[in-house]
Amino acid sequence: MFRRSFSPIGSPSLAVILLGAIAACSRPPSPASAPSPSPASTVVSAPTPAPVVPQIPEAEIYKQALGKANSARNLSQNALSVDDWNLVVSRWQQAIEGLKSLAANSPYQVMAQDKLPQFEQGLATAKKRVEQAKAAETKTTPGTLAGSQPLKVSSAITTSASSGKVFQARIKRRAGGTPVIDVTFNGNQTFDMIVDTGASGTVITQAMAEALDIRVIGKTKVNTASQTGVEVPLGFVESISVGSAEVRDVIVAIGNDALDIGLLGHDFFSDYDITVKRDVVEFRKR
Repeated sequence: MFRRSFSPIGSPSLAVILLGAIAACSRPPSPASAPSPSPASTVVSAPTPAPVVPQIPEAEIYKQALGKANSARNLSQNALSVDDWNLVVSRWQQAIEGLKSLAANSPYQVMAQDKLPQFEQGLATAKKRVEQAKAAETKTTPGTLAGSQPLKVSSAITTSASSGKVFQARIKRRAGGTPVIDVTFNGNQTFDMIVDTGASGTVITQAMAEALDIRVIGKTKVNTASQTGVEVPLGFVESISVGSAEVRDVIVAIGNDALDIGLLGHDFFSDYDITVKRDVVEFRKR
């Protein structure tokens, strides 16, 4: 005889409870209980900051334009080939672009408008010389017929010889071992100046500025042997020359009362190699 056991009415057996628990554990979670992914629209990225474009001072823009024009003039003195004249064209274009980039209210606008026609004329002339050089090179071919006279086209050797022209300046004395020479401004006034190969720009004394009747056109900061970030006024000179070597349209710094002799800087001899000898300074055209 088998004996059956019954749970009390209304109370489930332990087996039923265990089976229910196991079934509940094995059942996959309902979609409602699963964590919802964050929508992409809620992700906010920080905006990328715009690049900071440094502002070039108006004085520097004008100075660079004059420098490109000076370079174009110097290169044109010895330009022969198409490449030579294309380089002159490029320098004139850079000079013109520099003047045109000045702000409408720039204090340099008056001088820029005066220089612009000169620069554009220089550009036009250089472009004509490019075409002339192209025509000359086209006429000179390797298979020249016997008895014909080939057109002479200057070679790179001739260019090198021309660009190696040397200008000498007599050393009058030395200031701390550095040569002092005569330098002529605007074609008619000559002053003693130190040949400072370490100076990026030419600096004149206040006495020189008064003698040359230079008008202040701006300010800049320079570093000296004893101070850094010294603010000095800027002026404009039509030309600086040492013997037959000359640069035109130069912006110079005007030193303070402590400066008693001018410094001839890199803006004059940037196109020259300098050799200091016992009695002379040589400027060799590159």
